[in-house]
Amino acid sequence: MLPQIVALLIALAVSLAFLRRALPLALSNPCGFPTIRWRAPEIAATAGIVAFFLWSALTTIGQPPGKISIHSLGLSIFVYAAIVLLLVGILVFRSVPLRSAFGLGVGGWGPAVVGGWLLMCLPFVHLAQTLSYAISGAAQAPQDIVEFLIHSGDWPARSLVIVLAVVVAPVTEELIFRGCLYGILRGACGRTAGILISALLFAAIHGHVPSLGGLFLLAVGLALVYERCGSLWAPISMHAAFNAITIAAVILWPDLLK
Repeated sequence: MLPQIVALLIALAVSLAFLRRALPLALSNPCGFPTIRWRAPEIAATAGIVAFFLWSALTTIGQPPGKISIHSLGLSIFVYAAIVLLLVGILVFRSVPLRSAFGLGVGGWGPAVVGGWLLMCLPFVHLAQTLSYAISGAAQAPQDIVEFLIHSGDWPARSLVIVLAVVVAPVTEELIFRGCLYGILRGACGRTAGILISALLFAAIHGHVPSLGGLFLLAVGLALVYERCGSLWAPISMHAAFNAITIAAVILWPDLLK
């Protein structure tokens, strides 16, 4: 236990040193941030989708975990894809230029930048998760998908979990929570409030109380890397890498989560 604590403290110290240099650069928008005037229909569509995610999360709190299977995972992927198509369809119908609205053509979001921000965030997320489980009690179960990855030997279903977590969820959630929601809030109430509100909602839609702190900090990091790079590809790739690392840790070192 002591070596883990020492390693975490060293990682936090390095991350704080990185953050001290990286945060001012991110907030200076070196690559520019997408500028778009979000109108009532786009705002209403985004609010409706976020409300749907929140409702789905709230209905699962306190309920026994549902069975994860190829059928349920396939349904989740279908729902995520339908939401993306619906939102993109509304934006295209409203003549919103997707490329400039989300900085899709902007460079400066390569592996060095995104990887640096991810490594900076990981110790903070891990510390928040550890404290949350310590406060809520050892009896708190991990998220349903984490439990499934630890205990299931169903590799076809595991493969779908990986596709969902590393490809589908990052694209969908970053489009909604960083691309649209954060963009709307940033224009309406400023950058700081936009980061905090969108991060809180992002954490809440996962419906897992012990993970709220870690997911909130991750979402703050995702918004900052969006500010730093000016392209939605940056938080998408960082989100995907975070989920991939989490899945690898769950499969290879499940005892860390027990």
